[in-house]
Amino acid sequence: MVFASLLLAAASALAADPVLLVRPYLQPGPKPMVGPTDDVRLIWLTEPTDAPFTVEYGPVGGPTAVAKVERTEFNFPSATNRLGLKLEGPQRFTRFVASLDGLPTNQEYAYVVKSGDKVLAEKTAKARVTPDRPTRFVMVGDLADGKSSQNRIAYAIHGEKPDFLVALGDIVYPSGRNYHYAKHYWPTYVNADKADPEDGAPLMTTMPFFAVLGNHDTLVGRLSPALPDAWAAYYFFTAPQNGPGEGPWSTEVPKSPQGAEFRRRAGASYPALGFYSFDYGAAHITVIDNSGNGKTDDPKAVEWLRKDLASTKQPWKFVCLHMPPFQINAEHYAAQRQRRLAPLFEAQGVDVVFSGHVHNYQRTKPLRFAPAAVQPAARPEPAAKNEDASGVPRTPPSYVNGVFTLDERYDGVTQTRPKGVIYVVEGGGGASLYKGTIDKLLAKLPNGGRDNYAPFNSKYHDKTHSFALIELTPRRFELRAVDEEGAEIDRFVIEK
Repeated sequence: MVFASLLLAAASALAADPVLLVRPYLQPGPKPMVGPTDDVRLIWLTEPTDAPFTVEYGPVGGPTAVAKVERTEFNFPSATNRLGLKLEGPQRFTRFVASLDGLPTNQEYAYVVKSGDKVLAEKTAKARVTPDRPTRFVMVGDLADGKSSQNRIAYAIHGEKPDFLVALGDIVYPSGRNYHYAKHYWPTYVNADKADPEDGAPLMTTMPFFAVLGNHDTLVGRLSPALPDAWAAYYFFTAPQNGPGEGPWSTEVPKSPQGAEFRRRAGASYPALGFYSFDYGAAHITVIDNSGNGKTDDPKAVEWLRKDLASTKQPWKFVCLHMPPFQINAEHYAAQRQRRLAPLFEAQGVDVVFSGHVHNYQRTKPLRFAPAAVQPAARPEPAAKNEDASGVPRTPPSYVNGVFTLDERYDGVTQTRPKGVIYVVEGGGGASLYKGTIDKLLAKLPNGGRDNYAPFNSKYHDKTHSFALIELTPRRFELRAVDEEGAEIDRFVIEK
């Protein structure tokens, strides 16, 4: 793989024959709804170059069009540590974005990327499908940590041939910098020469990843003069343009020349990547950013969420966020702020809430939750303990007490119509697994945890990495949780 310009200073003159650093990969266009046509974005990265590119695309067997191509130059100075020492050299590259607009839905399409007469990429992919058509997609988070497990998961996902993937936050470790994408992310999901359990799979060259922001994407490594290449998710992912706009719920950009440069490079992805929704097949999927870098529960953000869920006519409603409202690991158990949204999810008919953050697989029983009128006050951590060993800023415990109502009859096999919302944690995409449950923690909670916990868990798996594969029709939802060896670790069905 060639990453010299991303990892080291590029001192040579502009290349006439472009060197691909990241092969062309697919991202969603700005349209949230499914119409007669679909819009897709095709992105690639090169060493600094003045070479021209052309992109031809169109439905398989149909007429072709030439895409509009935009370029953006990136030149990051060296990142530094707390002592002011350089972590690595400056990073220079060029990003190209091609607009593949007007693709007929329910059809395959092809794209060809050329520089002069040289073909750099030639692939076939699928446009979005309409609500009457079946679709299959993957939910998985906590992905690229530079470990072999992420390659095995990518390979297993490739074998299932999904139409798209939702990355449930913490897309790249440890702190979402461009440097970390070059080191940990691109080799597995885009630049792999073929699908192989040792190398990963070039998933993104033929299907889009919809990004959910996690704490390692925006909170751990904040944009600063010391980390000029932070928040790289905004440079590499695009999103439908239907969110609430910029506000207290957004990643807070510093009012500085560096902040202004970030906005220019991110373009429409900031702030759109934090809050958006889209339709795909019979699904309406709403993405919200609870990574800790904004106020997800701001009244205006909550009202946008309510209106978004209320206005869709899709038969299925799913919500995706990084930090789970309900889970049973000691790690992150106190991060319960999003439990306050449970009544809204229930009122708007949300079927399943997906999250990552906790590095294993969990599924709740169908549940309803009524937050208590009076909640325990958050206790700030002492200044000396304001971050854990990985450098993650600690947030005050945000316990949300309340009353649980559990559907004990639903089993997802013979009883397939749940009374309540099912919460799925799928943080098994590659980062180190979390083991053990909250049994010992409960005794330490006020009132023995009786105001904060109920036996709501239905499935728990922490032995292997995994992903969730969903097959969806207008009347039937089936989720299979599959581990890195291709073994099924959970399956459940919802019918309407």
